[in-house]
Amino acid sequence: MKSSVTDRHERGPHLSGRRVRGLSWSVGNTRAPRSMTALGSARHPGRTPWTRHVLFGLICLIAFTSIDTFNTRLTGLTDDQMVQQGSDIRSQVAAVGLWVVLLLVSFIPGMSLSRPVAKGLVWPALLLVWIVVSPLWSDDPAHGVSKAAAFLVTSLAAWRMASVVMVKEMLSCTFYTLLVLLALSVFLAVAVPDVGLLQHDWQHEGQWKGVFATKQGLGTVSAVFLVFAFLRLSYRRSAFNVATCALGLVCLLGSGSRGGGVIAAVAVASLVVVRRSPRFAALVAGILLTGLVLGVLEVAYFSATGNSSIQVFGFDIDLTERTFIWQYAIGHWGGRPYLGFGLNGFWTNADILSLYRTAHGWVLDNYHSGYMAITVETGLVGLALFSAMSFSLASRLRFLLLHARSNRMSLEMTAGYVIMFFTINLTETDFLRSTNFMAVLFTFLVIKTLAIPEPSRALARAGTRYPAGVRITTWTAR
Repeated sequence: MKSSVTDRHERGPHLSGRRVRGLSWSVGNTRAPRSMTALGSARHPGRTPWTRHVLFGLICLIAFTSIDTFNTRLTGLTDDQMVQQGSDIRSQVAAVGLWVVLLLVSFIPGMSLSRPVAKGLVWPALLLVWIVVSPLWSDDPAHGVSKAAAFLVTSLAAWRMASVVMVKEMLSCTFYTLLVLLALSVFLAVAVPDVGLLQHDWQHEGQWKGVFATKQGLGTVSAVFLVFAFLRLSYRRSAFNVATCALGLVCLLGSGSRGGGVIAAVAVASLVVVRRSPRFAALVAGILLTGLVLGVLEVAYFSATGNSSIQVFGFDIDLTERTFIWQYAIGHWGGRPYLGFGLNGFWTNADILSLYRTAHGWVLDNYHSGYMAITVETGLVGLALFSAMSFSLASRLRFLLLHARSNRMSLEMTAGYVIMFFTINLTETDFLRSTNFMAVLFTFLVIKTLAIPEPSRALARAGTRYPAGVRITTWTAR
């Protein structure tokens, strides 16, 4: 596929050396079928087939309905119902249904851009199997089976999308969907404050939540959008890209989410450093793995000490009482450390929920830590599998940031998103979410990244030794 204007805008630093054949983020044989190419069909060259417009529309619709839990004033649910259900069950059912439709659409003849992805996915596949079968050893498997089925459907959809959709297309759908959601949030916060602002909350009253149920939801979405908008602006300066950066910043500040600001700053700063010199690509891998290490230390600390807060120099840090949840969850996990409670098997236990409410006067069926969720529900075995996958992902991203030449914007967006996702899960739970679009997007990007042929073998076929400079075509149909 010849270079286009868009490709030229997305190219980063040019590295000297030879192009490695077959080393592409589109994975495997990336030639599109004769009946359709990435930019058009045989009958109408240069025009996107209507079937792909349908596909992109479905992706945007799924992202819109399942990016986060919606404002209770918009869904009609009361706060008590939200606590009892954990989230809006109707939106989860709708999301699974849309993912099933997307799976069916992806099998339309001529839709695939490459062969089904298989190589390089050993660790993700093992982790998926372990998560899906984990309800078998929970106290009440019925609570976990439905979530496991939803998790399997969305994971298969992400795997299928890796053969059908380019990363650039997936991220574009995500970006414009977030743009609409944040624009609506600004409208609600300014024009309908009873809906768009937090009310009757002495600690956070007046802060924005927009179309989302919490200010954290708006803050997280704003942080992801801001990083994407900044990267787009850095490659192409335009009034639209400046406006999108301003929109993301306004929503992030309005939400008052300090965590969202931190993760956005970390992602942007790390990518700016890498862009100045690809040699700092190891920094991105290091930040990613730092999130993992901190998550594991989080589990180890509360397991070893039994404290209900983090004690530093005589100060007790409870992170707005998140540590109470961590200590309570890890205390119960000690009775079954290797297998855990099974997917969705902890907070659905009525006794566990009741004991926490009695001790603290409130309860949320949320760990507020993705690493804690993996440990408690899938045990040390699940945590080990997740760690192995994370190390593979960090290594592959480092390689690509060092050597990739084309579609740098898509690559940097992926690296930024992965960094944010690992960081977010230190204090929020996005891992193990079955229908949340941000979790499925993470799965999609992991598959696209890990399915690239092993760097050492590809370079060996090219007669070049790692880490010599090479040209790699990334994520684009040739």
